[in-house]
Amino acid sequence: MANDPRHPGDAIGDGDAEMTRLLRDRLTRHPAPPELRRAVMQALEPPPPRQVWWSSWFTPALSALATAMVMAAWIAQSQPVILGPDPLQPLTHAVLTEHARAMSWGGDQVDVVRAALPKVMDESGVTLNYVFIGDEDIWLANAQPTYVEGHRGLSLTYHTAGGHAVTYMIVPGGSVTLPDRGRVQIDRWRPIVRREGGFSLILWKQQGLLCALVSDLVSEDDLARLMQYYVKVRSSTEPAPTS
Repeated sequence: MANDPRHPGDAIGDGDAEMTRLLRDRLTRHPAPPELRRAVMQALEPPPPRQVWWSSWFTPALSALATAMVMAAWIAQSQPVILGPDPLQPLTHAVLTEHARAMSWGGDQVDVVRAALPKVMDESGVTLNYVFIGDEDIWLANAQPTYVEGHRGLSLTYHTAGGHAVTYMIVPGGSVTLPDRGRVQIDRWRPIVRREGGFSLILWKQQGLLCALVSDLVSEDDLARLMQYYVKVRSSTEPAPTS
């Protein structure tokens, strides 16, 4: 069957198999060197994708820009809305400065303060037709000339039963205009009430003069108490009109 000319393919196939067996049995086999193996494996690996020249810096830059935009938006939302300059800010700071100075003054005898009032009024240029001396809740402790933004005026210091100091300042206020914003209805008056730096202030105009009541009463209950003091002081103190 192997030499049958009618099946040439079978004869050639048997001869090839015999030759392969003889070569495998008689020839010495040597392993491929490591360098050749590495070269073949590298040739079989697919080439890395080509990187555009600007991608190495553009992608990180784009990510940083996006992060910066998010941070800028967050900061913008967290910032308070500025409604414009506060026209009362310089006056408020000046009043608080005088209040701090008034708290360091001595004196706690109403009779002595009452006797000193005529001299204080003469030095301050502010005349009081009558003045609130005090009651069991709040009483007059001192009176001194004062200066608020270059204006000479009068400062009355009251002590309260709760151990607080309340300063009542009266200065010329012809050039000062109090805005409508911040006004609160207290009894029959509508003064400006505001908190600043751990203090409460009540501001109003009376007889052409600028008046301020200042204290460290800042909580809701304390502020209500300060409003009661305001009613007592304003109802029983009357500055003479400015000429």
